[in-house]
Amino acid sequence: MSTTEFSQKVCTNYKGTKKVVAAIGRWMPVHNGHKKFLVDLAKNYDRLIIMIGSCYQGGDIRHCISTTEREKMLRAIMKREKIPDEKFDIIPIPDFPTFDEWIREVTEACKKAGVTHFCSGNKEEITNVLKERDDNFDMEIIDPEENTDFPYHATDIRNMIINGEYEKLQEIIPDEIKPILFQYSFKEILAASENRGISYIEGRQAVDMVLLVKDITDSKIYVLLGNRPMYKKDFPGALALPGGGIERFETPINAAIRKFYDETGLKVKLLDNSLEPAIIKFESTYTADSKSSDEKSERSSVTIPIEQLCRIGIYGTKDEKLNGTMGGSSECFGIFVEGDLNEYKKLINSHNGLTNVKFYDAQRAIKKELAYQQNDMLRKAVRMFESQGA
Repeated sequence: MSTTEFSQKVCTNYKGTKKVVAAIGRWMPVHNGHKKFLVDLAKNYDRLIIMIGSCYQGGDIRHCISTTEREKMLRAIMKREKIPDEKFDIIPIPDFPTFDEWIREVTEACKKAGVTHFCSGNKEEITNVLKERDDNFDMEIIDPEENTDFPYHATDIRNMIINGEYEKLQEIIPDEIKPILFQYSFKEILAASENRGISYIEGRQAVDMVLLVKDITDSKIYVLLGNRPMYKKDFPGALALPGGGIERFETPINAAIRKFYDETGLKVKLLDNSLEPAIIKFESTYTADSKSSDEKSERSSVTIPIEQLCRIGIYGTKDEKLNGTMGGSSECFGIFVEGDLNEYKKLINSHNGLTNVKFYDAQRAIKKELAYQQNDMLRKAVRMFESQGA
């Protein structure tokens, strides 16, 4: 099973036939100590499940890097060490008010993956508590620090960034995560240290996708939008970007790709999510207008080049007029392409959620009243696209 399928299908239960290890951490950020034990686990067990803890926490120095960035760091390590996708998976685990609620969530994820061994570096709050409880945890607990002499923790890394200790950082951060850490995450760490970090809003966590196409015929930028169903409590009938809620154990980028397909019919294949932007490719077919000799429509496909999937940002507010009645935050992603707009129009085949899905002139769409904070998302996406020289 590919790494993008865990949250959408219940994994085959490997228990009794294979050794599957789950390692949970916050990975803020990933350092060489993390890398060593994760790679060792991947090589010594049949399958590795990496759990990203505190996946919807942010805004303070302990919770200062988004789940999407942490996922990219972890994938970059696996890619560098040539660990195949079939050997590992990455799933998010949110925080809960109580340990009992949290461990139930972790246990359920482990059951779905057939986990036989459980690993956490947090002895005081997790492993020691589990060992003292009478619960039937049904997994062998292992200590990731048993065979390591790495002297640093993620807290030390964050402090080095805040204190400007670049030379020391260079020695303890894996080379493959530096492009993500130094181009994106370190700014978030600095902002969080001054209480300016991006905070998730409590409630329903969601995603949105901005597809911008610069048409080669008129050089205008167009955005794909549709209308929300009239039965929706929040923003009924409003013009909106494709998007929706993140499912349990689903990463934000997988949720964005899933909802984008549901609401537009455009299927995106994630080729490499160890980079920012991620590398993707559209996979869709449409019914051509041309007729064969027996005058039946032929099924044709559009050849589309490799593209990029950018992370635009996390949006959320306590203002119900903008955020709706379910609260929460939304992580926005963007795909920016230059090509024949008519070819992309042929790929649209909405079958769930939005109706009347079509392309709009992006500059005019910005002036319309979109759902939630999607006007802000669209403005930033257009600025990003234009800054690329499109």
